Amino acid sequence: MKQIEEYVNKVYQNVKGNNKEVQELKLEMKNHLLEAVHELKLEGKSEEEAIAIAIERFGKENELRSIISQLFQTQKTFGKKLLFTGLGILLISTIIFGFTIKIGDDHVSEQSIIAYEIADIVSNSAEIANSKEKEIEALVQDTNYIAKVSAYKANNLNRANNSEPVYEYEREISFPSTFFLNNYSYGTGESFVKLEVVEYRTFAIIFLFVGFASFGLLFIIWTIINAYHKRKRKINIIF
Repeated sequence: MKQIEEYVNKVYQNVKGNNKEVQELKLEMKNHLLEAVHELKLEGKSEEEAIAIAIERFGKENELRSIISQLFQTQKTFGKKLLFTGLGILLISTIIFGFTIKIGDDHVSEQSIIAYEIADIVSNSAEIANSKEKEIEALVQDTNYIAKVSAYKANNLNRANNSEPVYEYEREISFPSTFFLNNYSYGTGESFVKLEVVEYRTFAIIFLFVGFASFGLLFIIWTIINAYHKRKRKINIIF
C-alpha cells in the first residue's frame, strides 16, 4: 500500500541511528499499520478509509519523527558516555599497570644489590657487630618496600631453611595487605639472604584486572540498555 509506505518513510526521514535498527523499526511500524488496516476493513471500512484511520491513530509525521529522533539521540548520548567511561577506566588502569610494573622491576634490581651487600657483610663477619647491623638497617630503610631481612650462614644451603638466621631485621611498612608481600632469596657460597618485600607487580596485575573487568561490566550494561531502548522505541511507536 503506497500511502502506508510513504507515511513510514516520512516518519523516519532524517532519523539518525543504526541503519539496521531503523529498517527494523520501519518494518515493524509498517506491519502494525497493515494489521490495523486489515482489522478496519473487516469492520466494513473501505481500504482508503482504513488507511486514513490507521495513519491517524499513529499520529502526525512530524510528532513521530521528533519522538523517534529524541529516543535515538538519548540512547546515542548515554551509550557514548558509558563506553567512554569504560575506555577511560581501561586506559587509566593500563597506564597504572605499566607504571607499577616498571616500579616493581626497578625494585627487583635494587633489592638484589641490597641482598648481595648484606650477604657479603654476613660472609665476612664471624659475628654481626652492632655497626654491621646498623649498616644493614640503613640499607633496608633506604627503601620503602623491604619489610623483612633474614640472613643465614650457609655451609650447606639445602639445610639453611631449617637453621636459625644469624641476623634478622623486620619493620612495619605502610601497605594495605600482606597479600602484596613476596619472598626472594639471594645467596653466595657462604651465606644467603631472604627478603620479604612488597610486590608491586601483583598490585599492577590487580589494577589491570579491575580495568578490564570494569570495561567489560560497562559494556554489558551498555548492551542491556541498548536492547531496552530498542524495545522501548518499538512500544512508543506502536502506542
